This record gives sequence, structure tokens and C-alpha cells, in this order.
Amino acid sequence: MNKAGKIPTMNIRTNLKSWYRKVTFEGLSIEQRLPLLICVLLCSIILTFSFASFYGVKKAAIDTGKHRLRTLTDQLATLLSQSSQTLNNNILAAAQHEAVKKNILSGGTEFKNEALTAIGNIKKDSTWILIQLLDSAKAPVLITGYSGAKAKLSVDTIFAGLKVGPNVCRSGKFYAKGDSVYYPIVAAVTEVNRVIGYLVIWRSMISSPQGMAQLSQLLGTDATLYLGNADGSLWTNLLKPVKQPAISHQNISGFFEYNNLEDDKVIAAVQRLPNTKWLVLVEFSEQTILESANLFLRWIIIIGGIMITAGIVVTWIMSRNIIRPLNQLTAAATRIASGEYSSSIKINRMDELGKLVHAFNVMADKIQINQQELESKVKERTEQLETANREMESFSYSVSHDLRAPLRGIIGFTSILEEKYVNNLDDEAKRIAAIIKRNTIKMGDLIDDLLAFSKLGRSDISKTMIDTDDMVKEVINGLDAGQAIKWNIAPLPVIKGDMNAIRQVWINLISNAIKYSRNKEQPVINIGLAHQNGQVAFFVEDNGVGFDQKYAGKLFKVFQRLHAANEFEGTGIGLAIIEKVISKHGGKVWVEAEKDRGAKFFFEIPSS
Repeated sequence: MNKAGKIPTMNIRTNLKSWYRKVTFEGLSIEQRLPLLICVLLCSIILTFSFASFYGVKKAAIDTGKHRLRTLTDQLATLLSQSSQTLNNNILAAAQHEAVKKNILSGGTEFKNEALTAIGNIKKDSTWILIQLLDSAKAPVLITGYSGAKAKLSVDTIFAGLKVGPNVCRSGKFYAKGDSVYYPIVAAVTEVNRVIGYLVIWRSMISSPQGMAQLSQLLGTDATLYLGNADGSLWTNLLKPVKQPAISHQNISGFFEYNNLEDDKVIAAVQRLPNTKWLVLVEFSEQTILESANLFLRWIIIIGGIMITAGIVVTWIMSRNIIRPLNQLTAAATRIASGEYSSSIKINRMDELGKLVHAFNVMADKIQINQQELESKVKERTEQLETANREMESFSYSVSHDLRAPLRGIIGFTSILEEKYVNNLDDEAKRIAAIIKRNTIKMGDLIDDLLAFSKLGRSDISKTMIDTDDMVKEVINGLDAGQAIKWNIAPLPVIKGDMNAIRQVWINLISNAIKYSRNKEQPVINIGLAHQNGQVAFFVEDNGVGFDQKYAGKLFKVFQRLHAANEFEGTGIGLAIIEKVISKHGGKVWVEAEKDRGAKFFFEIPSS
């Protein structure tokens, strides 16, 4: 579960790092990154400003277009309503003519010519295709106009949705016959507030293309006018019937957006015509309304492109101006790092880069002076160190030869006393001779340990690959335990270190473990690995006499002992040698112990 859970997390981190490098152009130089960064910032600012401005201008253009559309629709509705009312008044006046009344009352037999004259006076143009005079039962009394239209147009349907009372004249709905659109105007013929008949006038909705062009000029470019029945049953563009626009007849107070017959997106406004069954609709092309906004956007993009190009060029020049001295600084620093301390940079600038170059030149001069002084001091110290080493070698030789000679003499004479004069010496003399011999040997061991410790401090380590398992087994086999010890040895890894020095560490640690646990009935020595702050450390643990943990800091110093010499033999230098070896390897050594419960020594060697 843990391994499976780590894979997606690692993939996410890898993807985030890859995305971060791409976004920040981490793989590019500053000279390349700076123009790109300015380009991205300019593009972001200009695009944000452009589209924000565009949408603001677009909204203002649409609001202005809608306002103009509503105003125009209301004005057209008012004009058409006034024209229709004037026409209705004229027709109603004709319907009240005495000749018309008498003709209806006579059943069409009397005052026919006079009635035709009265009706003919209101006829304006050729769109008046049929005039019918009906009695109260809606039966024809008098008919004039285009005779073929009578078969197309019928009065049976117009009165169903058109209520005409005394002294009333109304316009009916639009009706389509083929590609032609007609509408009726009905006026009541009244005699003493009683309807005695009806005057029905049929007009054709015919408009020439020239007239439509003039109307478009009045309305504006790409504006279209439609008239339709309030119930949505028929719409016309003043030339022929058309498909019903996508509007809601229940709510005509708002604006409508849809695609017109040519599939162009338009904005429309609708208004009712008072005293009629009609609606007037005006369409504006959205493209025309937004033409100014689109032009504004094009200009913004052009200007933005020019600004971006100019910004990149200027930024590139500035980056070159900034990066050039930085490159010179880098080259000079590289030369100084390679040992050429006389490097300096010539640049005439008064800005921060000029100050930086000046400070760098001062630093380079000081480094050169300090380097010369340091080399002189190193040479002097080296000579002193070589002299000290020669003196130390001379001292070591003296210790090794001059001090060993009398020690060998003491041991030799003591041995002669023990061998030749054994019968002449009493027990006390024998004891004293043994003490002299033992202490002289101990003195020799101490001299050997001191020489080894001194030599260790002066010598360099030579690292090789060490099989720790084999080394530990070899050390244990080479030591005389003198008793049955229970060994618990864990598998140990291969390390890199000085073969002889690391062997001495194991010899000293294992020897100490054997020495300080020999008084136990069952000595136990554990050798293994421990994890300390993410590092692997070796340990040697015994169940011997141990010591108080508060004295642990003294153990790794020369001649520091926590037990009396008559209890446990030793010179007190072994642990100091261990600490010296591990320190030269870059590691550390420490101990955990408890009195009468044993001790556990750790040492850690870096893997590199």
C-alpha cells in the first residue's frame, strides 16, 4: 500500500516541477528569460485590458443600439398608429354619408352612384383593391374595385375577431392569399346609434423595393421592418408573408435576440399598434451594432502588437546592457577560481552594476594580496611543520630506541634474577622482581601505544573497500577470549575506509568488550548496525561491568580510565585511538552505558 501510494505522489511532484520549469523558463538564460518575461507580462496586460475594454465598448454599443431600437420602434408604432387613425376617421366619415345610408336602406337600389362617389373620394391608391358595402346582416349591397379579388377575400372571417360597434372603424388582421397579404378596414354605418350596415375596405400590403430601400434609409443600415398579427398568425415584411420571428407574444416589452431569415444574428424590439390587431417589429443586425466595438478591438490588437514588439526589442537591448557586465563578472570570477588572481574588469558605468564591478575589482585586488600573503604564510608554516615533524620523528626515534634500551635491560636483568638466583631469593624478593618485570612490560606497551597514537595523527588514510563481515570474524578469531562468549553478530555491510585503521578500531572495541565482560558467568557480545539520524552506525555491545553514563565524555581522551588498573589492565589510549581513526574518516563515535549492565559503543563512517 505504501509503495503503491508513493508512485502517484512522486508523479505529481515530478509534473509540478516540470510545469514550474516551463512557466518560469528555468532552462533559459537571464538574457533570454527577461525579454520573454516582459513579453508575457505585456501580453497579459494588453490582452486583459483589450478584452475588458472590448467587452465594455461592446456592452455600451449594445445598450446604445437597444436604446435606439426601442426609440425607433416606438416612433414607428406612433406614426403608423396615427396614420391608421387618420385613415379610419376618413373611412368612418364616408360610412356616415347620407347616400351610403340610403343605399343600404334601399337594399342597393337607390342612390348607388352617389354612394359610389362618396366611397370613391376616400380611395387613395391602387392598394385599395376592393370596397364592399354590407347591410346589417353582412349581405353585400354594393361592391366596387378589383372583381377578381372578391373570390379571394371573404368577409365571413373578419367579423369573428373584430367587434365594430356604432360610429366605430377598425383595422382587421393580416390575411395571406398566395404571396399577397391583405388586411380589412371595417367601419359601422350608423343611423340613430343603430348599426344599419358596414363599409369594408380591403387593402393590399404591397410595397415596392424602392420604397423599402427608402424606408431602410430612414430606419438605418441593416435595419428591417416587419408587421404582424398580434396573435402571431401572420407576419409580413411589407412585400410578402414571412416566417414568424422568434419572439414571445406574451412579453413584447423586452428585446429579442435570434437569427433572422438570412441566419444573421439580430436584435429586435416589438411594439403594439393602438386600435389595431397588429405588431410592429424592427430588427437591427448585431454585427452592425458591434461594428464600432470590433473596430476598437482590431485597433487595440494592432496597437498592442506594436507595443509588445517594441517592449521585446527595448527589453532585449536592456537585458544585453545588463547581462554583458554580468558575463564579464562571471568570466573574471571563473579566472579567479582557477587561480588567476590578477583579473579585473574595465567598465564605465555609474549605476548599480558599475558599483558592483568596482567592488569586484577591489575584492579581486584584495584576494590577490591576501593570496600572496597566504602563500607566504603557508610556506612559512609548512617549513615550521616540516621542522616539527622532523623533531617529532627524532623524538619518536629517541622514544623507540633510547627509552626501550633501558627497559629491555631492566627486563633482562629481572629475568636473570628470576632464573639464576631463584633459590637465593625469598618470596618477597620474588614478588618484587615480578612487579618490576610486569611494570616494565606495561611501560613498553604504553610507549608503543603513544607512538601509535602520535603516528596516527600525522599519517594520511588510504580508503579502500572493506568487507566488514570478514574483518570482524578475522579479528575475533585472532583474539584470545579465554572463556566461552556468546556472540551475536548481525550481517555487516561493505564500507570504504583505511583497512589497517578500521581493523584497529574493531580490535580495540572487541578487546574491550571481552575484557570488561570476563567476570560475567555468561558473557554476551552483540555486534550489529543501528540507525542514527538517517545514518547507519556500527555498534559493539557487552553485558560487562559498564560505567556511569555521566563519565562517557572522558573515555575517548588519552589516559582516561574509569576502572582501576588492578581491576582491568590497559594503557588508557585504546579508545582515544578509536576516536582519532573515526574522526579522520569524517565520522563520529559515542557510547551508551549503565553501571553493572554493560556498555554499547557506536561508531559511524560516512558512505562517501
